Amino acid sequence: MKKIFITTMLALACFNPAWATTEEVAQVGEMVVTATREDARAIDVPTHVEVISQMQIEQSGALNLGDLLGKFTTGHLHKYNGMLTSIGIRGFRTEAHGDDLKGYVLLLVDGHRLGTGNAAKIDIARIEKIEIIKGPSSALYGSAAMGGVVNVITKKSTGDIKTTLTQEFGSFDWSETSIYSGGGINEKWGYDLSGSYSDVDDYDDPEFGTVYNTSEMQKKIGGNITFAPADNHMFRLGFDMADLTGTYPSWDNYTTYSNYVKDAVSKYDKSHRFFDLEYNGAYLDGKLKWKAMGYYLWDKNHWYYGSPDPDLSQSEYTDDTWGTDQQFTYALASWNTLLMGFTLETLEKESKGVSGGSPSLPYTPGMEYDTQALFLQDSMDFMDNRLNVILAARYDNFDLTTKSPETGTLLSINERSESFDHISPKAGVSMKFMDEMLKVRTNVGVGFKAPSADQLSAMYEKESWGSVSRYLGNPDLDPETSLTWDVGFDLFFHAADLSVTWFHTDYKDKIVTTSTEYDNKTWTTWENSGEAELQGFDINLKCNLSQLFNWDPLVSLYSNITFNTDFEDKDTHEDLLYISDYEIKSGMNINHKGWGMALSHVLVGPQMITNYDTYVDEEKGSFSFWDLNLKYDFMDNYGIEVNVLNMFDQTYEWVRGYIMPERTFKVALSYTF
Repeated sequence: MKKIFITTMLALACFNPAWATTEEVAQVGEMVVTATREDARAIDVPTHVEVISQMQIEQSGALNLGDLLGKFTTGHLHKYNGMLTSIGIRGFRTEAHGDDLKGYVLLLVDGHRLGTGNAAKIDIARIEKIEIIKGPSSALYGSAAMGGVVNVITKKSTGDIKTTLTQEFGSFDWSETSIYSGGGINEKWGYDLSGSYSDVDDYDDPEFGTVYNTSEMQKKIGGNITFAPADNHMFRLGFDMADLTGTYPSWDNYTTYSNYVKDAVSKYDKSHRFFDLEYNGAYLDGKLKWKAMGYYLWDKNHWYYGSPDPDLSQSEYTDDTWGTDQQFTYALASWNTLLMGFTLETLEKESKGVSGGSPSLPYTPGMEYDTQALFLQDSMDFMDNRLNVILAARYDNFDLTTKSPETGTLLSINERSESFDHISPKAGVSMKFMDEMLKVRTNVGVGFKAPSADQLSAMYEKESWGSVSRYLGNPDLDPETSLTWDVGFDLFFHAADLSVTWFHTDYKDKIVTTSTEYDNKTWTTWENSGEAELQGFDINLKCNLSQLFNWDPLVSLYSNITFNTDFEDKDTHEDLLYISDYEIKSGMNINHKGWGMALSHVLVGPQMITNYDTYVDEEKGSFSFWDLNLKYDFMDNYGIEVNVLNMFDQTYEWVRGYIMPERTFKVALSYTF
């Protein structure tokens, strides 16, 4: 109650009518791209766009995209030890174990697929900002965008060149050496480059002490190179390469959860790469715009779990994706803009296994996804741009193949291909009042997740541990779909903005495993069975106290809140798993004359989970934690930064059995020239 009271008083102060003004402020004029695939003022878009700014990123103390979203974005975070984090939005999650198309939330970088659903793999050193769309986005981005999309927008610097060298040390023998450099070489060329090397030893948790076998080592390099040969024409070459290795722990007793295995030796390699080439051009005095993108994505998930030598038993899965995305925007009139384009992608998943030190069958075979998509969007503005209407739809066609693994021999396999297609529509309307101080909006849209290649086309038999398993894809499967309707409003004042959204989702055609008889044999197969209903409220508040009280220091507050009021399985009438009743993520930033402070608080409510020791569903209690970041820039070129994570040494876990580190300290010294 105390936290709710404080939040209410801050809201009343920020939105006191005495401080209201019709002057346009940064929130109103902020440009966003993810909701419509083109630059637009946030207030002109019917969909609410959550933005994590560069200042928030730099003062977060986060090491990767997963930790960052865990601090700011409400939605279930599924974080394990061993560099594994899945991101949830409105009851749906990314697929973090590879093959990101199996997920329900899509991670993007500069508008195209990242190629992984594991947010712990993504470096934040080159991120300019992050845009989050909650709700179905399949009308523009296709499969796996059922719950929403997270778009990582990288830096494209054009100003004076600056280079920063940083050395950081911290708890558990944490060490990171990094370099970042970016700026404009001349009027045509610019660049951003970053590189880092870090390692950390086993951490301690507040309850059981040392969590053995949680060391990590990361080597990262990435960048953007931009070239503008003429006005209204820009080329960008981007890349990111990360070698991510480490070890993961085991409990000595999975019933009592009392201590960790000291001599555990399991390890992993979760390296990730992407390369992209982008062109943006304007023609016909700016009426026609062309955005062309080509990209290559590479994602590895390799586990070593043999005993006593971890190399004796291995599972390795590698995803290779080649894709192109072509987008054309044409201004039919001053009030009407048409966007159209297509996406072509090929994803090939290779699978390997090792058993007893020799090549063996992996758990799943290889797979191939060929996707062809067409998308269309019409943006219309009426009544002097007070009424905004957006209609969008996307057609996706999939050709899916189950293939033999790279190692081992199946008893039989039919490398057959199956196809299916799907259309995803969406519509949004918003109306602005009081000189753009108030926006009322509503959206309705369809999201979908395509069946995986094995669910649709598998036909193979394998022998494992003396028994035979058979898998038979179901070519009659429908994609899993959701229909979401939301309605909300945004208030923009001189010192603050408030967003409130009510959402309702009907989810159907869940794909589940079952058995069937074929050729006088029993096979594991898949079918559509299961429906669910979700609804709740998203509330986002930002308040600039410096503007409110005319302070010289920059002081700002934020609070992102979700109340899930209904999340029910329509078949069992039980609550859906891994959805909290509420989440509140709040913070304060203070910056003044080289000094900076960021204080953040995360509160996650109770949720139903599956206890995988007993396979009984049970309630997992609420938890919270605080983080603190302090920084000081001095002597023009130097900076010092201190991070205190889990400041009050609280015991908490995002996933049962994976307790997060105790109070952690990090100190960084940087030199900029």
